Amino acid sequence: MTLPLIDPVLTLVLCWAGALVFLHGAFAKWREREIFAAALQNYELIPEVTVPTASTALILAETVVGLMLLVPAASPLGQVAGIGLLLLVTAAIAINLLRGRTEISCGCGGNDQQISWGLVARNLGFAALLGVAALPHVAREWLWLDYAMAAFGGFTLAGLYAVASQLLGNHPRLVALRDA
Repeated sequence: MTLPLIDPVLTLVLCWAGALVFLHGAFAKWREREIFAAALQNYELIPEVTVPTASTALILAETVVGLMLLVPAASPLGQVAGIGLLLLVTAAIAINLLRGRTEISCGCGGNDQQISWGLVARNLGFAALLGVAALPHVAREWLWLDYAMAAFGGFTLAGLYAVASQLLGNHPRLVALRDA
């Protein structure tokens, strides 16, 4: 079975959107390293003594993935690494949800969002988009409009990701208002 060929602009849109998402999350975590380390510790998946090192390694990995997605020569590795990182954190969320631990912060960076199945779906959807970016693309000449469309599409997709994150973060508050 041959894989479908996609337009290279779509690959660039998905890579640039991924770069924005990963770098935004990493930047927020670098600013609030102690808060992120506390969130990671609350997952109770690794020994407490390893939390400072693991939290720094995760932030560094997120930063490197974001930067790799910006560089065309490194983007294939960034796509695979990004999928792996998303699957790792999504597994951590799912394990805690299955344990019945829904009241812990996701540690996503920049917000105080609780873990939920919505986050699992968001992350799996984002990983799938990076998978689409990894598909072979048509070889063709690039025009200036291709770069403009890629920038517009990348920012739009990253914005939609941010909106989805905000909606997921607001959901528990809306439920609490409704139940009050």
